[in-house]
Amino acid sequence: MLKKLFNWMLILGLILLGGRMVTAICFYFNLPFTTFFKDYALVSVIILIIGIIGSEAIKNQEKR
Repeated sequence: MLKKLFNWMLILGLILLGGRMVTAICFYFNLPFTTFFKDYALVSVIILIIGIIGSEAIKNQEKR
């Protein structure tokens, strides 16, 4: 159960990271694009970090 949660958080964090990258590219070229990913950048980084740390912790526990 916890493993699935961390994996989903990792996937969601990577999707939000991709959205932030697209937003930055559009901002650089002055193209109109949603600011959703820019507005919630801190939240998406936190989700990604928790997903990475949790996934690695579960992997290390399974190896033992």
